[in-house]
Amino acid sequence: MQSDLFGNVPEIVIDVHETGGKRKNAVKHLMSMLDKEQITYSVQKIPIGDILGVDGIAIERKTVSDLVNTLKGSASGVPRLTKQLDALVSYDKPYVLIENILAIRRDPVKSCIYIPFSTKQTKGKPYYVTMERASFIHPNSLDALIDSIGERGITILKGFNALHSAGLLYGVLVGEEAKREQKGQRLPVIRTRKGLDSMNDEQEFFIAGFPGINVVRAKSILEHFGSPQEAILQIDDWGKIPGIGPKTIASAKKLLYSDYEVAEGETSETNDDPVNS
Repeated sequence: MQSDLFGNVPEIVIDVHETGGKRKNAVKHLMSMLDKEQITYSVQKIPIGDILGVDGIAIERKTVSDLVNTLKGSASGVPRLTKQLDALVSYDKPYVLIENILAIRRDPVKSCIYIPFSTKQTKGKPYYVTMERASFIHPNSLDALIDSIGERGITILKGFNALHSAGLLYGVLVGEEAKREQKGQRLPVIRTRKGLDSMNDEQEFFIAGFPGINVVRAKSILEHFGSPQEAILQIDDWGKIPGIGPKTIASAKKLLYSDYEVAEGETSETNDDPVNS
């Protein structure tokens, strides 16, 4: 990570796409907070997540509208979200912030949710008028999607509005002053694949390749079963690891036991070894 002209190394990296537009979202509020506290951060294009922090923190920011659009089954919605989450769990501490999820109004009778977009106080009276947009997605479907994110080992942050969500981000990224001043913290690392420097890294990377298994869970699995081979042989017992449920085990078994299919027209290339031929 490059330092600035004064030798300060950014503790936080923010994706440039989160800083555009006129609307002040949670990330922009966060930047104001960091500026006020003189905490070093940088804004640049990053391939995974929207915000990176120390010690393997990676945060993806979503609004309720983002999740609703995913549920509506757009051509790229579900695959894009799945790809983002698969990449996010390559970090030690993955988070998804859902901005304004606490402010929505649920109507299970009409099978919809109402998303607020403007609130104003009535002049001279203690009343507030809130403008809402109806989205015809059943509240249970939204809850199921959020639960599925958590089952991947991703911590979910639920925000009320942009300012409240920024506070949640600040708490995760900065925390208490004493925590920030601890030495030995690993600075943010922009990566698409973890460097494999030891056998432990290789084994963790292998186990973390299963759906819903991040590096933290991979370490817990290996510590419990002792080796990758034993972990796979006892895959039905992964539920003994905190945070791993039946859906995660089912997804892992599907990947493990499904036949590999070669698409038509594809051939595997082989290199003959002249020494052994």
